[in-house]
Amino acid sequence: PDLWVISRTDPLSIIDKKISDKRHKYVCLPEEGVCREEIDEKGKKPALTDEQALELARIALRLEEHFQGPQDIEWCIDQEGRLYILQCRPLKQLALEARPKTGAAAPVENPLILRGGQMASPGVGAGVAYLVTSNADLLSFPEGAVLLTAVPHPGWAPLLSRAAALVTDRGGITGHLANVAREFGVPALFNTGDATRKIRPGTVITVDADGLTVYEGRVESLLAASAQRTSLMVGTPVYETLKEVLALISPLNLTDPDSPDFRPSSCRTLHDITRCAHEVAVRELFDYEANKELARHFIKRLAVEVPMQWWVLDLENGFKEDVPGKEIHLDNIASIPMLALWQGITAVKWEGPPPVDARGFMSILGQAASQPHLEAAAPSFYANLNYFMISRHFCHLSSRFGFHFSTVEALVGEDQHENFVRFAFKGGGADFPRRLARSKLIQEILERYNFLVDIKGDSVFARLEDEPMDYMLSRLRILGYISVHTRQLDMVMLNPAQVSHYKNKMIDDIENYVLPAPAAPAGTAPPPQT
Repeated sequence: PDLWVISRTDPLSIIDKKISDKRHKYVCLPEEGVCREEIDEKGKKPALTDEQALELARIALRLEEHFQGPQDIEWCIDQEGRLYILQCRPLKQLALEARPKTGAAAPVENPLILRGGQMASPGVGAGVAYLVTSNADLLSFPEGAVLLTAVPHPGWAPLLSRAAALVTDRGGITGHLANVAREFGVPALFNTGDATRKIRPGTVITVDADGLTVYEGRVESLLAASAQRTSLMVGTPVYETLKEVLALISPLNLTDPDSPDFRPSSCRTLHDITRCAHEVAVRELFDYEANKELARHFIKRLAVEVPMQWWVLDLENGFKEDVPGKEIHLDNIASIPMLALWQGITAVKWEGPPPVDARGFMSILGQAASQPHLEAAAPSFYANLNYFMISRHFCHLSSRFGFHFSTVEALVGEDQHENFVRFAFKGGGADFPRRLARSKLIQEILERYNFLVDIKGDSVFARLEDEPMDYMLSRLRILGYISVHTRQLDMVMLNPAQVSHYKNKMIDDIENYVLPAPAAPAGTAPPPQT
């Protein structure tokens, strides 16, 4: 990016400026979206006039005076040359007292890999160099690695909580990734020019952002001298206020929807309120007898030959035509993502629960005894409640298989940039180690097919977005299959041979029966028995 250095004393004056050779620009399309275009010789011209740079400096000083501190300011200039301030927030101020220059007191003997660039965030960090070039690299970025990238893409920001340091070939120190690096206290060295060429991925390096250097191996003297990372928020009035408020928002006390205490008067947090409202709303929504007039038009039971009941709520254009009565057949479903999910659910018949050893059986008994609401045989509105909420391009599936609860939400259409899939899987009748092992098995399978997966406790959360329609539908078929065929596997998850067997079987099923697009609409084969 272009750089202007402007004095802070009145009258303001330009001390220095550096104009870069800009090769690309992003242009707004007439209707919506943006596109990237190559820049001709105009790329060598300044992005601003000197007068515009000085005007920006005047506004920045006024904002600093008003907020009594350095500010991170986002701005734009329209085609008529009018300046607009878009956002203003506190900027972390870099330490003015730099530590002694590298080599002044304790010479560094490690080989020097590169020198130069700009300090985007101070400090020293060491770790294995990991080159990030695409979203797929986010899945395998190791804890404590050095993030090495050509361009500081905003999408890499989630990695900074795990990164020891950040090094880029290009990019401005006022950009989004640089700001996040400062907020997280991650040492960052930008504009090195050729770091991705000089640094070999997989090697251990030390990044000295203050000294604008990168060394081979760990330089313990630099690491010891570097200040510990500190949180910007801890101890501030804002942090303490948010901590107090969080206690009234996050905790969940209403965990059993069949308990007599599951009622509005028992709500003590915002999480309780939203959980109670959701559960009661779903119960009311799918009570066909109590809502005959509403259900006659919108809610139908899916006509399939299985003991389980599958309900379908038409949000808009989810049915091909208005259907009288309580049931709807698959051939009248117009929802593209729902049909893909159903194809996955019915692709391979479920063989039933795996054989359980004595320890696995006792684990289930222990869970059922300690959590009576999990008892599958107990009468419960939720025991077999499985419902779709659909439109032509949208689907939300909420499914309960015994002890296991899963949700899938998807928007799939011709516009790739709007497409997304989200998946959540939780619950189980076994003890925590077995449930966690089952979650990791699901994670391994989904990551194999390019989902971004996160495990919290024994729950699995996965997402996929910005992919073509056919690709998204194939992944929805995988989620339909996973939702059915991973239930009750937690009972055998401490048996390595069983884990390996079921993992290989599921991958084989997915490759041979789930991923290939069906020749005819799904639904002819009955879904798995419970």
